[in-house]
Amino acid sequence: MTKEHLTTLWKWLSLGCFVYVVGSVITLQGGADVFGAEFLAKPEHGAAAAAYFTVILGSGLLCLALVVAMTYARRHGSAWHERVPVVMLEGLRTATIEGKIFQGAVIFVLLCIPVYGIAHSIGKANEGTVCELGSALPPADHRSRWQLIFLPSGGGELRLVSGRSADGKCEGGVEVGWYTPPLFAGLPFGALVLTSAWLCLLFRSGVRQELATKS
Repeated sequence: MTKEHLTTLWKWLSLGCFVYVVGSVITLQGGADVFGAEFLAKPEHGAAAAAYFTVILGSGLLCLALVVAMTYARRHGSAWHERVPVVMLEGLRTATIEGKIFQGAVIFVLLCIPVYGIAHSIGKANEGTVCELGSALPPADHRSRWQLIFLPSGGGELRLVSGRSADGKCEGGVEVGWYTPPLFAGLPFGALVLTSAWLCLLFRSGVRQELATKS
């Protein structure tokens, strides 16, 4: 891929992650769903379900964006500000003071804010209750911060619900299962590893010639 191809992929993947995660966090705080963050988790599913999908989808988009950003950083630029794809301001001279400030702001907005939103959503998702469909709801225990990683064993369908139903039964919410721990824990961990690797590539020492690429 060319430099322009990588820049376009980075822009849309990172902006998609930012919009979805920020929109979800706003919704979790009781705000209006201005970015369509509830297309996977409807209001009736509860806040825990919305946060659950935010963690999985937000982390997945962030991982894809970081893979593109790492490819760009390996192939292009000899300084950190040149190794970050330029979004919106085509032709920006990144070596200038204002160029470096802009590139730093891009990193903060498109990386730091989504990472914070995903971490916040992990806590919100774990405030829900994991229960077996149709059984009596267990006592609420918000001290269990790892329940979506170490799911309770049960013979029936497991659900992640918010609050308590009128009849005290496990109903509503969203289904969770064997796939939940690798997605809910693996994707955020992968995003954290890729973030560290990308930052190492950005600030590596030495001058690297820009690789010739073909479209």
